[in-house]
Amino acid sequence: MHASGRESITEYYPPRTGAIIALVFFLSMTALPGFVVFDGNQQPVMRVLGGLAMALFGFGVYAMLEDLLRPQPTLLVTDQGFTYRGFPHVAWAEVERVRLGIGRLRKGGRAEMFAEVVLCDPAEFRDRVLALGDVTMRRNPDRRLFIVAERLPVPVPTVVDVMREHHPGLSVRAVEDAPADAPPAAPRSPDRDMVESALVSALTDALPVGWNLAVLWFSLVGDDGHAGIQLELTDPDADHTDELQPSEEILTLLNRLKEVCYDQMTGTWLSGQVVLRAASTKAEFTLSFKEIPDWLPIPEPDECRRELATYPRAGDEIPIWLRQRIS
Repeated sequence: MHASGRESITEYYPPRTGAIIALVFFLSMTALPGFVVFDGNQQPVMRVLGGLAMALFGFGVYAMLEDLLRPQPTLLVTDQGFTYRGFPHVAWAEVERVRLGIGRLRKGGRAEMFAEVVLCDPAEFRDRVLALGDVTMRRNPDRRLFIVAERLPVPVPTVVDVMREHHPGLSVRAVEDAPADAPPAAPRSPDRDMVESALVSALTDALPVGWNLAVLWFSLVGDDGHAGIQLELTDPDADHTDELQPSEEILTLLNRLKEVCYDQMTGTWLSGQVVLRAASTKAEFTLSFKEIPDWLPIPEPDECRRELATYPRAGDEIPIWLRQRIS
């Protein structure tokens, strides 16, 4: 990381560990075919194939050396905006707000802290992503802009704090926070409090010894349900899995939670998560009435119709994707 107060620039570079490991791998794979290439007793075809393999892995050595000797910043933040590696430059005027949360952003991935940059004009930004050419081969241009810790030397909240230093007017809030102008939420029913309490107890009982963070994620549209428990252990080397399957008791309580959260106008939740921290006595519930996680397949039309038949909601409260699915 490099920061310059005079130029008001903050740069974050990716950790070197990954590049060093990759360099060792490519060096090994470059050297191994040499035993074939320089062996005069080998057939010419094998020597040619060995030479091609050396050239291919040699290019990987060059790329890793380039990355180590002349690294490119993962994130560059200035008073005018920021540039996140693989995406076009974003001016602060384009940013509506930044949302902090914990979740699984990739299919099969682990729960992680992320910062979602909500743009004022996503369509215009999508056109700029497409204009980068090669980037479209690696990314879905319609996917929202997430900043994750994978290629950063510091935690995501630290990066967001630095962004706010460069742009004091930046709006930052947690994923579960409601807009300031949102209507007051309906009073919580005693049934919901009881179900949430029972769900937390069942989840706590299912966790192994030595857990530090647990995230129960779930989605239920009609009868199409998915759920899992992501774990962060105090001892990473402990003999435990970092992902658990919810028990039948937890699944039953999730169905009950969907029932007690129903409202005639807004319907009920389609997905959500419960975050437990060993150092805290309070569980964090995040429920979404309109979205499902990106890594899950869109439910079949019959399941979408079953959802609306079981939990009808006002027409303007039906998400666009759900409306398109049933049409």
